[in-house]
Amino acid sequence: MTDPTKRPVPEEVEALFRAKRAWHRQQARLPIKEKVRILLELQRQDLPLLARHRQLEWWERPWNIEP
Repeated sequence: MTDPTKRPVPEEVEALFRAKRAWHRQQARLPIKEKVRILLELQRQDLPLLARHRQLEWWERPWNIEP
């Protein structure tokens, strides 16, 4: 699907859902340490965006957990 004005073909939609299911299965098999690492990285990426829009509450500020 290259034209954003066209409706997706059912086969394309099914392929996207299959890929999404496969990605979720892959993520679920990751070790807990890797899942936490990903979570912390996503939070680090979101922090500047949130801080640009409003002042962060004390409980929203990230912990310094780096050794």
